Amino acid sequence: MTRARFILSALLAAMTMLAAALHPAFAEDQRSAGGMLAWPREEMVRALGIYVPERMKRFDVPGASIAIVADGAIIYSATFGKADRGSDTPVTPATLFEAGEIGETVAAYAALGLVQDKLLFLDAPLSRDLPKPWLKNADDSRLVTLRQVLTHTSGLPDNAAHPSRSTRFAPGTHFFHSAVGFLYLQHAMEAVSGERIGEVMSKRVFEPLGMKSSGFVIRAADRANLARGYVPLSFPVLLFYLPFGASALLVLALVWGVVRFGLQRRIEPGDLLWPLTAGLVFAVSVVWYGLGLAHGAFVIATSVGYALAVGLLGGVIYYIFRLVGVISSRDGVISRGPEASEGTALGYSLALAFAISLLFFEWMLGVPRFSRLGIDSAPNVARSFRTNAGDMAHFMIGFMDGKGVGEALRARMVAERVEVDPPYGWGLGIGIRTDASGETLWARGSRMGFESLMVMDPARRAGVIVLTNSREGSALAQDVARNVFGLNGSWTLP
Repeated sequence: MTRARFILSALLAAMTMLAAALHPAFAEDQRSAGGMLAWPREEMVRALGIYVPERMKRFDVPGASIAIVADGAIIYSATFGKADRGSDTPVTPATLFEAGEIGETVAAYAALGLVQDKLLFLDAPLSRDLPKPWLKNADDSRLVTLRQVLTHTSGLPDNAAHPSRSTRFAPGTHFFHSAVGFLYLQHAMEAVSGERIGEVMSKRVFEPLGMKSSGFVIRAADRANLARGYVPLSFPVLLFYLPFGASALLVLALVWGVVRFGLQRRIEPGDLLWPLTAGLVFAVSVVWYGLGLAHGAFVIATSVGYALAVGLLGGVIYYIFRLVGVISSRDGVISRGPEASEGTALGYSLALAFAISLLFFEWMLGVPRFSRLGIDSAPNVARSFRTNAGDMAHFMIGFMDGKGVGEALRARMVAERVEVDPPYGWGLGIGIRTDASGETLWARGSRMGFESLMVMDPARRAGVIVLTNSREGSALAQDVARNVFGLNGSWTLP
């Protein structure tokens, strides 16, 4: 056990004994007593100050920002680690994280404000007041409602990088997360309000709830505060080379069949050009289609750089083999004959280089901040939400109080839900988890190099927001939420 873990365990044990002495019920079952929310505030602050950095180190999370709400007030707010490892910039309360799909919940709240003002209607076609249809199919325009978009039952697809405006299944039949549905909602909100989405969100959510820095477009003044996301090297490499390998092997099998049975000869080196070309084209297409131009370029460039690095290392190893005499111009140890000896040695060199590269697969890479360059900077309620923990704490308080939409309409966000897979359901723009401990509301955000989690317990008017700048940050966020609320399980779709 490391010294940090030993100190953490000892401190938590001591705090447990103290809490048990002060609160007898705590001694029986910490989780049933309400988790860290039931602890004296000073003890919770000290424990999180040790626990969070230790878990960040374990999961290799560069930076995090956390805020906790209880009884409708912010009781804890802290930042940890680095917003950018390259420049050694620390995370501060002003640091903005990309929160991905959490922006859908924020946009849903604004949409309900438009419902309250009778500019949008839950069960009328979302196209009702549009000057021209946004969806391609007339039946889709006639059927898809705001309720279906908010509950992810619209039938629209999930690829916001290349959105298709056609449904994949009959609207209202079952749950399927749809980022395109929220792009449709964004278009409708702009059309009925006569304002750009940034203005709509500012007037209906950001300003009334005190969210001073959040937005779907980064203001010039806030660009310096944008955290850099991090992903392990394995993520872009596997994302590119898995489709590359699968398609290349398929085409190789076809080429072998044609050469072997059609041309009646063996495969020659030139024949390999076809599977390699097919693999490259397919992998580039898959990455570009799924991630868009900016993040797709990052994945492709990283993967090509990785291949070049492995090839260069293989060349160095091959040269070393020559120096030590493994490769010779006469019969050698590896094979007979100079050509076979050199070819086999080259193969071994590349295999050894690849094996060495696996040691660096968990090395964290910084994702370029494309919005600073004006790339991929268009407002997108399904993808481009940036915020900090303080702003999201204010959102949670406003949400639980129904500020801006009224308590009745806010209650409908939770009550009018669709079942996903017990214990999970989905309300009007927010996830719901129901178990023996009660009901919690949640939203999770995921972007290239960022993972975020927001969990609320309306019965206690409590909530926690965890923002991280790492693809590995989801485990940290779930751990913090479990300990804060004293609950098992997780908040993520099955």
